[in-house]
Amino acid sequence: MIRSMTGFGSSSGEFAGRTVTVEIKSVNNRFREVVARMPKICAPLEEMIKKQVAARLERGRVDIWVQLDDHELKRRGIRVDFEFAAEALKLLTQLKDRLNLAGPVTLEQVLSLGVVGQEEDAPALEDLWAALSPLVGQALEGLVAMREAEGRHLALDLDKRLSRLSAWNRKVEELASSAPDLLLEKLQNRLSELGAGVKVDQTRLAQEAALLADRVDITEEVVRMNSHLARFSEIIAGAEAAGRRLDFLLQEMGREVNTMGSKSQALEVTSLVLEIKAELEKLREQVQNIE
Repeated sequence: MIRSMTGFGSSSGEFAGRTVTVEIKSVNNRFREVVARMPKICAPLEEMIKKQVAARLERGRVDIWVQLDDHELKRRGIRVDFEFAAEALKLLTQLKDRLNLAGPVTLEQVLSLGVVGQEEDAPALEDLWAALSPLVGQALEGLVAMREAEGRHLALDLDKRLSRLSAWNRKVEELASSAPDLLLEKLQNRLSELGAGVKVDQTRLAQEAALLADRVDITEEVVRMNSHLARFSEIIAGAEAAGRRLDFLLQEMGREVNTMGSKSQALEVTSLVLEIKAELEKLREQVQNIE
């Protein structure tokens, strides 16, 4: 089953009097890029979170948000940095004296320098990870489910396009099989135009037609194109990430079709080649959305 690279998932839970919320969003990207935004208290767990994401997602730009909302702030105490406060008072007093400013240094001026704050009741990282990891997992489940649902829609579209390509390639194959006879007829008509009554060696004419037919023969390209189309169908029906492999196959298909167009001299084949190229370009656009 193919998966889109676009998705969203979220989860929330309680930990140590706090609500923990995890949100994960992913969009298209050629490679896997994981960006995490979280409180400082969770920063030591960032790499573990990224590894958890990497175990589930092959490609895409993945943004993760972790939020901690306190319900019981009274659990946190007041912290006063007395040494810093004393040093701040000393320096502020010296500054006032040097600038010849009137009045004493006030408590408000000292407090403005951040000498008082709330104590962080930092939990053990093991406990925090035990609470956070399942939430990341749940958010990933939601995101993957959305990517799979979108992938099913993409697969239906790809199947329709593959059917059209297969039909056109079969038509090219039919036209290519009649190329030698058409070339021989074309040569005969051309010789008749050049000189009526000129005796023509039919054996030599057949040999020349065969040489020309060999130069414009696209049988190998048609066969390889059929093989690529079959492989494309197998990949989108498989369970593994398919985006990179499908992108490579499309490059190979493009080469085969370009060769068909350059070798064939039949207008019908040229017209079909243009249709196939246009459809391959639409396929390529879709594949850019696939993980």
